[in-house]
Amino acid sequence: MNSDPLSASEFDLPPWFYADLTATVAHPTLRHVLAHWETLKDGAGLPKASRIDPLDLRPHLPDLFMVRVAGDGQEFTYSLIGTRITEILDRDATGRTVADTFPADHPIVEIYRLICRRRIPVRTHGQVSWVDKEYKSFESVMMPLTDDEGTVIKILGAAVYLPAP
Repeated sequence: MNSDPLSASEFDLPPWFYADLTATVAHPTLRHVLAHWETLKDGAGLPKASRIDPLDLRPHLPDLFMVRVAGDGQEFTYSLIGTRITEILDRDATGRTVADTFPADHPIVEIYRLICRRRIPVRTHGQVSWVDKEYKSFESVMMPLTDDEGTVIKILGAAVYLPAP
């Protein structure tokens, strides 16, 4: 993979997984979480992780996840996964590294690295063929959060799973 792609096409695994670097979200839950993230920005900077108040996102808590960033933006661990996500996926990866959670060829680690490097939110979407439930597609948005020095230390995410039409 290119170290800093200009388009998300290098991350796409049709029809299961697509990345959208414009973060143009469709689902109302994701639009609300992204809009809230935007309100927390400090001028032109990114929102600080310390400004995230779960009560501000109370209706969406079951759909949220938080990724802890370490190793200069190279290592990622799930520190929180919402209850709706764990119920739908039949697993709770809280406390596990992202690399241990997804198959080795899945692009999510590279997407997290891109979020840290470019300091942008990213939308992903696709099909959920490996979940044997009525949920057949997903959409998510992932947004960087910083410490007081401006280093990305967390990624706030929200994911929704949609039934087949």
